[in-house]
Amino acid sequence: MLENEIVKLGLSEKEAKVYLASLELGPSPVQAIAQKSQVNRATTYVVIDSLMNMGLMSTYNEGKKTYFVSEGPERLLELLNDQEYKVKNKIKILGKKMPELKILFNSKPDKPVVKYYEGVEGLRSVQMDFVNTLSAGDEIYAFIPLDDYFKTNLKDKVADITQKRFQKKIRMKIIYSTPNGRQLEYEKQEGKNLKEYLYIDYSKFPFRCGINIYGSKVFMIDYLGRMGGIVIENKTISDMLRMLFGMIWDKYKK
Repeated sequence: MLENEIVKLGLSEKEAKVYLASLELGPSPVQAIAQKSQVNRATTYVVIDSLMNMGLMSTYNEGKKTYFVSEGPERLLELLNDQEYKVKNKIKILGKKMPELKILFNSKPDKPVVKYYEGVEGLRSVQMDFVNTLSAGDEIYAFIPLDDYFKTNLKDKVADITQKRFQKKIRMKIIYSTPNGRQLEYEKQEGKNLKEYLYIDYSKFPFRCGINIYGSKVFMIDYLGRMGGIVIENKTISDMLRMLFGMIWDKYKK
């Protein structure tokens, strides 16, 4: 039982056996320690050497004999405290270097960057990303399951951000689906059509996931259950989805 607990502290099974045997015997030759621990003599030499490197055992000569003695149990606590200090120091170093590591991680241009956002505040932060990363005349291409979107009241919760997007003259093209049929066509702001809608037959395309394609990013939203979404930043993916959007738009807008 005690041996199993000592192993949990980071010692190997044989290290625990030899240490406990030496602790019980006191200063002893290797043969006595090997017999007590039930570890063969050759292996006991190797294990003792390992324990000495950890500061858990020491040796001395008396006449022609060599004796090995374990350090007191307090040394185990000192060893753990030392390990704890080293781990904390490593965590501190990693914390300082984390920004540089993240830059390296995200620096490869063809490596998609994926971020998860949860709840209204998470979705608001993505809506603000529309405003912060796009310029006047840029377009957002969106798929919206209209009924699911309305149930979230998200439109009211991001109304202030939507107004900022209007002020910046960022346009939107929206493909929507609803069992209630065609409802929306245009949404004007200062005489300009900043939003244009295309209805897709719900009986054929009952999609429930929202998608926004903007710049080199794709924002995918789950309006059902626990509202949240992911942003994938990758030009190849965003360009592909933008082309698919265009194919649908061109076919059904006619």
